[in-house]
Amino acid sequence: MREFYDEMTFRTNVVAKKASLALQHGLERFEVTPEQWSVLNVIDQKAPISQRHVAEFAEKDAPTVNRIIDVLLRKNLIDKAVDAKDRRITLLSLSVEGKQKVQLIRNVVEETCGNFYKGLTKQELAVFVHILARIENNLE
Repeated sequence: MREFYDEMTFRTNVVAKKASLALQHGLERFEVTPEQWSVLNVIDQKAPISQRHVAEFAEKDAPTVNRIIDVLLRKNLIDKAVDAKDRRITLLSLSVEGKQKVQLIRNVVEETCGNFYKGLTKQELAVFVHILARIENNLE
């Protein structure tokens, strides 16, 4: 059984690294890292959103998200605004430039992911996602 677990762990790590590198390569032309993309994607889908909620949805710790947000602000990809209901909360949304860039990036991400899953049926992918969720649950 140990050899089987070793092979599963090794194969999982190899695939994860290859997928991450492929995504990183696709994002290079936009001068955005995969980590920055994950934050941009959350902001795009959930804006206006607080930094705390970005961290929760992106499954990253608060200091990491804070650093990424600082970079995205310097790149003029996101805007900050004070919450009208609670002035202690800062809400994030995409800037005009950010919206344009996110759409271009999304096209590349979808193409890249399409290549990852080429030849697999929707049913196979659903089983794969289900298995990954169970493994993730076991790790928590």
